[in-house]
Amino acid sequence: MSAATEPRLSPFPGMDPYLENPDIWPDFHDRLAAAMSSVLNTALPDHYYARLQSRPELGIVMHQGRARRINPDVTVVRTEMREARALYETGGAAVLELPRTQVSPAVEFRLPDDMFRHPFVEIRSSTGGHKLVTLIEILSPANKYPGPDRQAYESKQQEILASDAHLIEIDLLRYGRRVLPSFELERQVAELDPAYLILLSRSPRRGDYWIDFSSYPVSLHDMLPCIPVPLQAPDPDVLLDLQYLFNRVYAEGPYSRMIDYRVDPDPPLEDEDASWADRLLRAAGLRDEAEPAAQ
Repeated sequence: MSAATEPRLSPFPGMDPYLENPDIWPDFHDRLAAAMSSVLNTALPDHYYARLQSRPELGIVMHQGRARRINPDVTVVRTEMREARALYETGGAAVLELPRTQVSPAVEFRLPDDMFRHPFVEIRSSTGGHKLVTLIEILSPANKYPGPDRQAYESKQQEILASDAHLIEIDLLRYGRRVLPSFELERQVAELDPAYLILLSRSPRRGDYWIDFSSYPVSLHDMLPCIPVPLQAPDPDVLLDLQYLFNRVYAEGPYSRMIDYRVDPDPPLEDEDASWADRLLRAAGLRDEAEPAAQ
């Protein structure tokens, strides 16, 4: 296999913290949800299907008492300023004997819509009215900070937990407050202190005054887990290998070409993890041995 066709893999053993960057995460979130739906459709029994869905999010969070957008407001999508200056900066008054025949270079901007889409995956039964069987959520940054998107997510979470559908929540973001349905569960997860967390709630394991959760805490050093995806009884679970899925999304995406591993990730790593990541990236040849990482 030539270098051009070799799969591009992340240098990290599991989740790549550089993908949490606010400028990169939306693309990764979209691709991960789409790949998850595709992989599940090859594994599900014939009377189930996985479909990619989305809901609107505002991307607005409360920070220090003020509303703030967490997605970029304006993106420069193409710039030719050097060529523009060469044409515009003539050093004095321009004298044109004839009208020009070429369009002047422009700087193109992209202004996003006020809403953006949060993708998720539903598993439904193709019999019995296409009933929702399992909901798989991939949390977004807006879900983990106070604001309208978190409130909407918490309402959806409570709605699913009160139904007979299973719920899988995949949190691959280190920062922000986890969206957990009780303070007791929040306390127990805080004791584990994972970088990332996957939670599974099976509908038969919910009572009037209790809910059982299966948790998969993941450190930065760990591979992402292979998790069960429950279906309707008596059908057995199907397996979803999150590390396989991650590797596929990373290899097929632009990340190895758009990420500069010479600089620290955004959000930054804690001291011990930062030192470990620095050694890992130097060993992979992605950082110069003689230079410290740029901030």
